Amino acid sequence: MFGRLPPAHLVGPGLLLVAAFLLPGIANEYQLYVLSSLCMYAVLAVGLDLLVGRAGQFAFSHIAFFGIGAYTTAALKLHLGVTTLVGIMFGMILCGAVGALIALPATRLKSIYLALATFGFAQAAYWIFQNWLPVTGGPDGLRPGAPDIFGLRIVTEGSAFTVMATMLALTIVVTLYLMRSKLGRSIAAIHDSEHVAAVSGVNVRRTKIVAFTISSVYAGLAGGMLTLFSSFIHPDNFNFAPIVLLLSMLVVGGMGSIPGTLIGVVVIGTLPELLRTTMHSFLVWQEVVYGLILIISIMFMPSGIWPLVKRAGKRWYP
Repeated sequence: MFGRLPPAHLVGPGLLLVAAFLLPGIANEYQLYVLSSLCMYAVLAVGLDLLVGRAGQFAFSHIAFFGIGAYTTAALKLHLGVTTLVGIMFGMILCGAVGALIALPATRLKSIYLALATFGFAQAAYWIFQNWLPVTGGPDGLRPGAPDIFGLRIVTEGSAFTVMATMLALTIVVTLYLMRSKLGRSIAAIHDSEHVAAVSGVNVRRTKIVAFTISSVYAGLAGGMLTLFSSFIHPDNFNFAPIVLLLSMLVVGGMGSIPGTLIGVVVIGTLPELLRTTMHSFLVWQEVVYGLILIISIMFMPSGIWPLVKRAGKRWYP
C-alpha cells in the first residue's frame, strides 16, 4: 500500500546500522576507509538515481552540488568554527536552494539539451572551486581539520565509518518513504510518460523542479560526508570523472531501484581496489581490464545486475 513501508524493506537499513557498529572492531583502517567511501558514493548515487533513473532527467550537475556541499561544510568549519554536522546541514540547504534556481530554466529542456546545460553549470562550479581562493583555497584546497559530530571528534576510520553508514541507512529509509509517497508516484509517472502524467493531473514542471532540488540536497549531503573521512578537499574531487563513475554505477547496478544502485556502487566502487591488489604486477593493464568489464556488463546486462537477481530469485523461489 502506498504511503506505508513494509517491514521487510527496513531489513537492509537495519543490517547496515548493525554493520556500522560491528565492522569497526573487525575491519582494518584501509578497509574501513574504502567502506566509508562506498557509503558516500551510495548517497550520491541514490540522489542521482532519483533524478536520472526515476524522473528520467539526464543531468550532469550532480557533481557540482557534491562540491558545493563539501566546500560549504569545510569552509564553515575552517573559517567560522561551525561544527561538521551543522556545516553539512547548511550545505544541504544551500544545494537545495541553488538546485531549485538551476532547475527553473533547466527543466524546460530535455534530453541532450538538458545534459549540455547542466554540464555547463558543473564546469562553471568547477572553475569557481579552482579560483575562489578566499573560500575554497583554489588549487591548494582546504584542510578543515578533524570533523566533530555532537561534540565528538572523529579521529579514526572506525568512527568515521559508523557515522557514514548511519547516514546512508537514514538516507535509504527516507528515499523508500519518498518513493511511496504521492510525490514519488508523480516522479515515476513522469519517467514513464510526461504526457500521460500531465493528463492524470500531475504538474510535470513542478515535479521536475522538486525532483531536481531533492537530488541536489542528496548531493550536498554526500559532499558533507566527504569531509568526515577525507582531511583534504580539493577541486579535483569534483571534476568530470566522478560523474562518469556515478553513471557507471547506475548502469551496472540497474537504474530506478535502491538495491540496483547499491549493487552498482559496491561493484564499481570495489572493482578498482580488487584489480589493484590482484593485478599489482600488471599495473598498466588495470584500466584496460576495468573498461572491458564495464563494456561486457553493458552488452550482456543492459538493464543492470539487479533485474537479473530478481529474475533468479523468482526462478528459485517462485
